[in-house]
Amino acid sequence: MEFGDEKIFPLGQLKSWFPSGKFDKRYPLDYLKKWIRINANYLEFLGVSYKWDDEKKSFILIPGNRIGLAPLRNPYGGEVYGSIVVNPRLGWIKIYETLELIEWRYQPNFLKDEEPIVSNGVLPRWFKAINTLEAIFRALNLFMKGMDDKKIISRVPMGTIDWNSYSTKSVPYGRYDRFISRITDYSIDIEVHRQFKGIIKMINDDISNPKVPIKIKNRAKRLISTIEKKLENVKPTNPDIEILKKISIPNFYRREYEKAIMACIEYLHQSKFSIEAGNFYGLPWSLEMDRLFEYWVEHWAYIFSKRIGARFYSDIRKNSKIRFYNLGHWKSLKQLKPDIIIEKDSKTLILEVKYKKHLLYLQYGKHPKEILEEHRHDIHQLLSYMGSSTKEKRIGCLVYPKINKDTINQYATLINYTNVRANVDIVLCSATFQPEDFMTTIGNLWGEKYASFA
Repeated sequence: MEFGDEKIFPLGQLKSWFPSGKFDKRYPLDYLKKWIRINANYLEFLGVSYKWDDEKKSFILIPGNRIGLAPLRNPYGGEVYGSIVVNPRLGWIKIYETLELIEWRYQPNFLKDEEPIVSNGVLPRWFKAINTLEAIFRALNLFMKGMDDKKIISRVPMGTIDWNSYSTKSVPYGRYDRFISRITDYSIDIEVHRQFKGIIKMINDDISNPKVPIKIKNRAKRLISTIEKKLENVKPTNPDIEILKKISIPNFYRREYEKAIMACIEYLHQSKFSIEAGNFYGLPWSLEMDRLFEYWVEHWAYIFSKRIGARFYSDIRKNSKIRFYNLGHWKSLKQLKPDIIIEKDSKTLILEVKYKKHLLYLQYGKHPKEILEEHRHDIHQLLSYMGSSTKEKRIGCLVYPKINKDTINQYATLINYTNVRANVDIVLCSATFQPEDFMTTIGNLWGEKYASFA
């Protein structure tokens, strides 16, 4: 099943969710409870709520702010019989391309320990390549070595010499420089490193696929090159989840190595399906669409600010806090966190990202009181952030997703209580997931290329 808005399933359609003879229309709730019980984890993972309409005898699924993919299981036997795909409520986008354009700074969550499922719009296993490589890299930086008791033949005495063998097998034959010894070899060629090297080989094969984005491929190759130098003298073994689970790590190295081992195990779980079938098979995943939109706007706003030589602050980069300093008995808010602040010379631009339909509602005047009140709160929030700036010119913008091409941006300037312009402008603008469009929009905002004040 696939939906983006509230989806209604009439009684007749519910029958197909159950094996033949396992659904009685007279008692639908009894059977739906069984279906919900076995699929509750998937619904929660996708942020989907549900309710029963007793009047219409219908089951309703209600999406939240997440999109993604998860399997659906039969309540009788637990076999996967289909999948549930939640699309963005405000229009579908190309997930791969969007994540690549923001350099994968925001990533979906995967539902662990699940078999691959058949569906469109899934994410392939190389998606976890960078995380796995970085975890291995951090572990190897600790230079952990193993202790291996080895038997060697040397030309000079070293280690624990087998003098009996020397006196009976070397001296009688004139081999005075032939010593048989046992030494403790502090080597990096230990089982956990052999497993790591096997995983590296698997990732290297995966990223060679032409479907892998070039940014992911280049970053992975750099990490692989560095890791292979560290593991140059290690013989790879075939990665095995059970072997990885049984590996014991000394306390000093445990934290980073266990993280790397878990990353390898997760990657092996994903390797259950073919990379070539990445467009059709995949693991359950989800992401919060409002966060993806925020990361998108923040990423391109940062690029714009660097182009014009401005200072950049954002909540994502954790440097945009506005703090309340206690002057006496202050028990209220301690700080505010604007989404994005761009400053240069005497100008401040503040962007607040809102993954909502408000701009469309306002344009056509079709908004209930609840929407208008929520919008009023957003305006007040923006004004409070702007009030913290000491710059002469302040521009505040609520950024909404562009739902259709007819969406019109709205502009206003603030007239204060003395009927004087306050040099504060408010903008309601829409943004697409196209870099060129967004850069033009933010450029026009910064250049104040909108309605002039007469």
